Amino acid sequence: MAQKGTRIGPLPGGRRGASGAGAGRGSMRAASRVRRAARSPSSPSHPSSPPEGLVSAGSSWTQQAAPAAGGAHRMRWTKYMNENALRAYYRAKGEETVGVAYRARMHCFFAELEPSIPVTEQNLSDRVRYIMRSKIFDDAELERLRREAIPSSIESAMAGDAAPHPTDQHPHEEAAMDLPVVVESNDDEIVSHELEQMRSILKEAILETRSTPLENRPRLPRIPLSKRNRAVVRALNPMLVTYLEASRDLCETDSILFGAAVAVCRNIGTKLPMAGRATQQSSAIPAWRKRIEDRIAKARALIGRLTSFRSGNNRPRIVRTVRMVFAGTNISLSQPDITQKLTERIDDLKRKIAAWGKRIRRFTERSRRFIQNRLFQSDQKKLYKSFERAKVCGAGQGPDQAEIIAFWRGLWSEPVNHSEGPWMEVVASQSASVTPMDPITITPEDVAEAVRRAPNWKSPGLYGLHHYWLKGFIVCHAVLAQQFQEALDQKSLPSLFTTGITHLVPKDEDTTDPSKYRPITCGHCAEILVKYEASSIEI
Repeated sequence: MAQKGTRIGPLPGGRRGASGAGAGRGSMRAASRVRRAARSPSSPSHPSSPPEGLVSAGSSWTQQAAPAAGGAHRMRWTKYMNENALRAYYRAKGEETVGVAYRARMHCFFAELEPSIPVTEQNLSDRVRYIMRSKIFDDAELERLRREAIPSSIESAMAGDAAPHPTDQHPHEEAAMDLPVVVESNDDEIVSHELEQMRSILKEAILETRSTPLENRPRLPRIPLSKRNRAVVRALNPMLVTYLEASRDLCETDSILFGAAVAVCRNIGTKLPMAGRATQQSSAIPAWRKRIEDRIAKARALIGRLTSFRSGNNRPRIVRTVRMVFAGTNISLSQPDITQKLTERIDDLKRKIAAWGKRIRRFTERSRRFIQNRLFQSDQKKLYKSFERAKVCGAGQGPDQAEIIAFWRGLWSEPVNHSEGPWMEVVASQSASVTPMDPITITPEDVAEAVRRAPNWKSPGLYGLHHYWLKGFIVCHAVLAQQFQEALDQKSLPSLFTTGITHLVPKDEDTTDPSKYRPITCGHCAEILVKYEASSIEI
């Protein structure tokens, strides 16, 4: 049989053997050239290309991003351009981790360094993010660029804060003291315009603290010990000099330091609780356990309604709940085996409740072991005592509040005349030969040493200022030393430093007797004075 032959001729488009997808590709390119030639020469070849008048002949962008013949290419970032982008980023943002307000400042700083490169804020931010993620520079180079990005005006501005202005001096100049002001070079994270904002926030916080009753002060939270937070605390030290020089007593000093702590929390973005919640205790139940207990409660309520419907309760609310349970399935309430389906669903919910309860017990046991292991590493004696002592806290009903007040008022508030025996005369005769101690002189170094040994976040008591703030605001040590010395000479302290919050811990299982409680009072600022006196006693 003769086969019909088909001659394969040249395909359209002028290319022999080209595929159908490539047919006419040459004509399409020719048409593109015509359209590009007809385009106005004043219009840029690409939306991201800069206007003609903004590109200088010798700029790096012109040399790197000059479009080739017949097309436009993306801008190629050189190493120097990447360094300038990071310099602008560090200068605008520093160590901040939240917010996007820095992008406008970064764009302005980059425009000063590279005026011939027209990039948008978004493009510059994307480039900086790419540089950070791709590890183009190592840690040493990043640190060098961060140091170079900080202008010298910041240090001069911070140094200017160290000396108070002549118009801000207190009228009683004879009471002024030479307070130490430490301005370290590590405060690179604080820029000049932020210092002015911090100064206004500090003034506002101190005024609010002075006008707020002691019991209505907000509870100061624990702040992370980050580099940024330490820089903010150091930057406030020079601003506190003027306020502390005008302080007349310990109460006023306490309000100034508390206001400074509030200002730090506001500057770093930490939320403060509302006034009047200083003594409110947070729940000890973790969030995950609350969520599981809510699931168990809902499942038990659902089991109750399903059981009620199975028993013949056809109230509309019960029927709606059963329909909701079987929604999305092919089960109808009118089918004959509905009782079996209800039993299966109830058994399934009971198994879920058992699994959730087992999860709570497993997590609780794991948490108990973790706490015991950590306590064994830090304080073995306390761990062994917890094994021996019965857990009686909250085991029974507590005594009446009036009984507690009457009992402890009889011990603390009512004066009692004690009749001392002859042993006092014996002790006095034995102590006659003891050489009296020299008068104690408290110096700022003594206050700094006493504060250094104190825990950062120990319960501050009624006045609400933790030892962390006394360690950070080093300019207050001289004021505290002088005012502690005056209190020691006068043998009296303000009521603020002799009043505390007392917690009663039961001694045994008898929780109804007020005398069977151990009083534990939260400390106060006077602990610093007590610690110094204890270390100064000569035995």
